[in-house]
Amino acid sequence: MRVTDNAVFLQGNTRVMKARQQSQESGDRVASGRRIEHPWDGAADAGLMTRFSLDQRRYQSIFDASQRAAEELNAVDGAFDQIVNSLTQAQQLATQLASDTYNAQDRLDGANEAQQLLGVVVSQLNVRFGDRYLFGGTRDAAPPFTAAGTYSGDAAVRTIEIAPGVYQEASIRADQAFKGVGGGIDITAELTAFSTALGANDATRIRESVQNLGDAIQQVTQFRSRAGAMVNVFDIAANTARLNKNLAEDGFSQLADVDIFEATTRFAAAERALEASMTAVAKSFKLSLLDKL
Repeated sequence: MRVTDNAVFLQGNTRVMKARQQSQESGDRVASGRRIEHPWDGAADAGLMTRFSLDQRRYQSIFDASQRAAEELNAVDGAFDQIVNSLTQAQQLATQLASDTYNAQDRLDGANEAQQLLGVVVSQLNVRFGDRYLFGGTRDAAPPFTAAGTYSGDAAVRTIEIAPGVYQEASIRADQAFKGVGGGIDITAELTAFSTALGANDATRIRESVQNLGDAIQQVTQFRSRAGAMVNVFDIAANTARLNKNLAEDGFSQLADVDIFEATTRFAAAERALEASMTAVAKSFKLSLLDKL
C-alpha cells in the first residue's frame, strides 16, 4: 500500500513537534534550574515540595520568635542583676545601721541612700526591649511600675511556640517576683519601709529589714534562675528550628532543582533528536518528490 504525501507529512510533523517539545522542556529546565515548576510536572513531588515550603516558613517563624524571646530574657537577666545588686547593698546598709553605734543622723543619711536604691530598682523594673516593657505582662505598652513601686501590669504570662504545637513560657510574672503575690516579699514596699525606718531612727524595724531584704534577694534570685532556664530553652529551640528549616530547604531543592549536568546532557540529546527528526522528514519529502519524477 502506497503511503501518501499527506501521511508522510503528518507522521514527520508529529515526530518533529514531539522532538521540539522535548527540546523546549529540556531547555527550560536548564534555563530555570528547576525540575518541577508546575504541579503537573510531578504530582507527588509537587505535594512534597508544598509541605517542605510550609515547613520552611513555620520553622523560620519559630526561629524568629525564639531568638526574640531569648534576647528579651537576656535583657530581663540584666535587670535582675541590677535589682539583686541594689537589694544586696540595701541589706548591707541595714546590717551596718542596725548597730547601736550609729545615731539618728547616720540613719537619716542612710535613708537617702535607701531611697536612691529604690529608684534604681524601679528603673530596672521598667526595663524595656524595643517597644515592650518586659515586666508588665501583656500590658507592655507603658511602664508597669510607678516611682513608689505600685504595679499596673497584669498576671498574664506570654508563651512562644518552640516546636510545632509545643509552647514555652517567655515572660516572668512581676507581681510574684517583685510584689510578693502568693506569699512572697514586696521588694519595693520593703525598701520603702526600710528607708522610713532609717528616717525614724527605728532600730527594731531596721533589724527586721536585714532578714526581709535577705528573703527578697533569695526570691528575686529564684525568678532570675527561672528566666535563665528559659533562655536556654529558647536558644535550643532557635538552633533546632534553624536546622529543621535547612532540612526543609534541602528537601525542597532536591525535588525542585535539576542536576545541571544531567539537564544539560538531556538538552543536548533533545536538540540532536530534533535535528535528526527534521532531517528525516526532509529526506522523506525528497524521496516522495523523486517518486513523482
